[in-house]
Amino acid sequence: MTIKTSVRWLPRPQSKYPGCYPIGFENMLPDILKTENYVHLFAGECKTGYRVDINPNVKPDLIADVHDLSMLKDESFDGAMADPPYRSYFAKVKYNGPYPKFNIWTKEMVRIVKSGGRIGIMNNYICPNLKGCKYEEIIVLLTRIKQYPKIVTIYSKL
Repeated sequence: MTIKTSVRWLPRPQSKYPGCYPIGFENMLPDILKTENYVHLFAGECKTGYRVDINPNVKPDLIADVHDLSMLKDESFDGAMADPPYRSYFAKVKYNGPYPKFNIWTKEMVRIVKSGGRIGIMNNYICPNLKGCKYEEIIVLLTRIKQYPKIVTIYSKL
């Protein structure tokens, strides 16, 4: 199995919002996902895609817990991107919520993406393969000195 890999340098966060993307990453998403019709889970202060977040203060398109996206139809989007809290500490202290259950929210994310669509998950590690998907690409984002790199695991839905 061959997976495309790339390394990019994005030196600082795009805002002071905890957990936000490195500056410039959000602008790359249409190229990475190969669509502009994508859902953005754990959207925070993102400006692109159909933004889903549990926090009403960030003014998402849909205020929802990503464990249950039943209000969104199957195969509604051509792609998806998620940037969940990386540890239970971040979920509790920075976002005042429970740590999201990977197997549940990723199942919902796969369900709402069309067959052939690309799905990205940003974390501190390469994420496990998703049921009904295959690995496509691994993007390593180098940020600031003494910061863990961010790893974006890209899948395509079968």
